[in-house]
Amino acid sequence: MNKNDIKKELMLGKAPARFSHYCAGNLYYTVVLVEGKFQFPVPTVESVFDQDADTERTILSPDLGTTTFEKQMPGALLIRWISKAVDSGDFVKIDQEE
Repeated sequence: MNKNDIKKELMLGKAPARFSHYCAGNLYYTVVLVEGKFQFPVPTVESVFDQDADTERTILSPDLGTTTFEKQMPGALLIRWISKAVDSGDFVKIDQEE
């Protein structure tokens, strides 16, 4: 599926995104589309290099802003992260069975 098809389906079909789990600084959500069930991450932290201290540190991702992440929410509200996941190859199809 390409990014535009995914966006159209989320906007028109109102497919809900459901929280799956949290692992290694990522919230994972699933969304069921015509082509199957897909999973994608929403990064909550990121690593930054502190030049003054010559070290890497972990900070809260500024991309989160004031977004509230619910157990279930309209998938269209997560398009920002779905688009990033499609671009990075992290929007992956998973089994339909629960």
